[in-house]
Amino acid sequence: MPIQRQNANDQSSLSSNSFLQQIFESRLKSEIDENDLLILLNDTELSRSFDRHSKFTIDHCKLLISAVVHSKNTLSLPEFVSVVNLLYTWRNFFRRHDLDRNGIIEPYALVNILNSLRFNLSPSTLEIIIKRYSTRADDNSLAKISFEHYVQLCARLTLLNNLMQQKSTNDSPRNICSFSIDEFMQLSLNL
Repeated sequence: MPIQRQNANDQSSLSSNSFLQQIFESRLKSEIDENDLLILLNDTELSRSFDRHSKFTIDHCKLLISAVVHSKNTLSLPEFVSVVNLLYTWRNFFRRHDLDRNGIIEPYALVNILNSLRFNLSPSTLEIIIKRYSTRADDNSLAKISFEHYVQLCARLTLLNNLMQQKSTNDSPRNICSFSIDEFMQLSLNL
């Protein structure tokens, strides 16, 4: 089971986390949307916490919000802190494998990270992930995964895992969920 987002009670109290609170409050709103999150992740002191080779995109921000909250498209302060903590967790795993700090890891490192994050994925699913999220400089080069693609993947896997857990019932065998066609389309469009 993957590392779950932390709720505000599991973290140090928000009042002692003044850095994130100040960053959040700089938007002068009680809740922030994907555009605000994009600004906070790329254009504040917070951006120095992440990979210097990459920038977050609006798609990253939409996925990150969906991974933490499903019923709305905005984040409150505790939800923002959860997003940042997820990013810190993912960043730390990525950095352990990005030894030369170039913002790129090998596919085997991605598999190790996903296993460490407790995403229980089959070899065929891992193969699909590597094909989708890796890039090559040319036809002769080895596949590599950038930090941006890695964040997208982690957010999607977290979102999928959370939604699947919501859909599974206690009386169904483990790892089985049922969706209506409309629910499946909504899930697919969220990704």
